[in-house]
Amino acid sequence: MEDNYLIISGNFNKIQAYGTVIITINTPTRKLKMKLFYVVLVPTIFINIVALSRATANDIHFNSGRNLLYHLVTGETVCYIKRLRGHWALMHKEPINTLDLII
Repeated sequence: MEDNYLIISGNFNKIQAYGTVIITINTPTRKLKMKLFYVVLVPTIFINIVALSRATANDIHFNSGRNLLYHLVTGETVCYIKRLRGHWALMHKEPINTLDLII
C-alpha cells in the first residue's frame, strides 16, 4: 500500500489512517454535534484538518470575515468558527497541562 503524507509547514507527516470523528460546533441557536468523514489520523499532530474542497462540494462555504461556515444557496449559517494562530477552528480544546494533574 502506498504511503500518504500530510504536509504541514514543510514537514511530511505520515497519515496512519482515515476515519470519522464527531465534534461539537457552535450554531446560531445552540451547540450541536457534527460528523466529519475522511479525517486523517497523523499521530504527530494534534489537529483535524477540514478540506474546504470537500465542504464546498456539499454546499458548505467559508467566510473568513465573519468567522463562519454557511450554505451558499440559502445563506444560512452552519456554524461559527474561531481564528487560532493563523488557522480557523470549528472546535478547540486547550491541551491539559500535565503539571495540573500532579497531586
